[in-house]
Amino acid sequence: MLKRYRKQFNILCFLVDLLAVTLCSVLAYWVRDGIGLNMFHLKPLFPISSYVPVFILAALALVGSLFAVGAYRVHPLTRLSTFLINNAKAVLLTLVLTLALAYVLRLNFVSRTLVILFLSLFLALSSLFKYWLSLGFAFQTKTGSLVRVLVIVGCTARARQIAELVLAHREWGLSLRGFFSERKGGGSPQDMEAMQRLGLPCLGMASDLPRAMEREVIDAVVFAVDSRSLRNFEDLCLTCEDMGVDVLIAANLFPHLISNIRFEQLDEIPVLHFTTTPQDQVALFIKRLLDISGSLTALILLSPLLLLFMALIRMTSPGPVFFRQERMGLNGRRFTLYKFRTMVKDAEKIKENLSHLNEADGPVFKIRNDPRITPLGRILRKTSVDELPQFWNVLRGEMSLVGPRPPIPAEVEHYERWQRRRLSMRPGLTCLWQVSGRSELDFDQWMKLDLEYIDKWGLALDLKIILKTIPAVLSGRGAA
Repeated sequence: MLKRYRKQFNILCFLVDLLAVTLCSVLAYWVRDGIGLNMFHLKPLFPISSYVPVFILAALALVGSLFAVGAYRVHPLTRLSTFLINNAKAVLLTLVLTLALAYVLRLNFVSRTLVILFLSLFLALSSLFKYWLSLGFAFQTKTGSLVRVLVIVGCTARARQIAELVLAHREWGLSLRGFFSERKGGGSPQDMEAMQRLGLPCLGMASDLPRAMEREVIDAVVFAVDSRSLRNFEDLCLTCEDMGVDVLIAANLFPHLISNIRFEQLDEIPVLHFTTTPQDQVALFIKRLLDISGSLTALILLSPLLLLFMALIRMTSPGPVFFRQERMGLNGRRFTLYKFRTMVKDAEKIKENLSHLNEADGPVFKIRNDPRITPLGRILRKTSVDELPQFWNVLRGEMSLVGPRPPIPAEVEHYERWQRRRLSMRPGLTCLWQVSGRSELDFDQWMKLDLEYIDKWGLALDLKIILKTIPAVLSGRGAA
């Protein structure tokens, strides 16, 4: 309830973008084939029916890019400049994706002028449409038609925190009327003073709430009380239910947990879901779509290079072309990871004789000048070309383009309990560790970077890591 207008606004933004995509497709074709043909003597286009798959492809890439840059996580009072910036980022990303896919799919008839015109029109129309939406929401908030009245039961630190949040976010469309103390005398003097400094009056004791709901407009009640005393308010919750007033519980059940809490229902059974992993199912679905399209495109475009290195490995040293190793994936799922072989045959058997040369701390085995590496293998490792076969693991769903690097089971056996949380996301080809120094970092720093990635994950972060990976790989910094 607290952010429902924000959700409604973002759903409307999505629908407006679909409308803008449709209008811009027709308008761009008409401008390019009409005005462009007559004024600039450009070549005539193929019939518009030929461009339907192109516009669908561009629309999918555009919507995915808008999700990636956070264009559907804005509040109703967003400025025009923010809409323009988000749309500009998405348009640039879409331009690259569309031209790349048009090349891969051999859509040679596609007019680059038409694509650029379509995206430019979308940038302008979408930004204006969404800004007009935000003005409409702002007007309705000022007139009170979107405002919902809220009261708090309790005078605690958590009650003050909720009050500060509601007062700081006008875009939520909430009006905080005041608070009811849970017992005579209210809370501590400090908490009472803090609530009064926020301009919130004490409306009485909790027992006065039913009469207040009969006399005044109250849309929702937030119970911000100690979890141990929550059971004392069951009758009040039932009264709110009888009167059709929403009830929100802000009890701090487990104060030391860092997990995000979600309410779910297993058929008729309500449950609280505590999780430390990302739960935005739309964003996670887009991440998987990007994994599939990205890995498939890479395998197709890089196939000549892959074949070349397969031949070179076969010619320069005896043994198989690929190195296969069991790794730990999402929540401990085991899978076979593929790499180009960079070591001599039976290198794993020789590893035991080299354990005294290990330079890495923690359960990881690393030797900077490993004698098992072949001359060609050293080049493959320095340039990270040996990792390219893992695009196959990404396509199969065992890995992602971005995520914590997959460990071997023997390493995981020596993890401390807090380090195992890095297995709670699908492993990836690249990660924060990969772009922050790789082998130059100690084991604990590596683990903390992986947990930081999980805690801060978003599609924009994935894109940032991918862009940083390119110079990191080209420089060979931290490669071992």
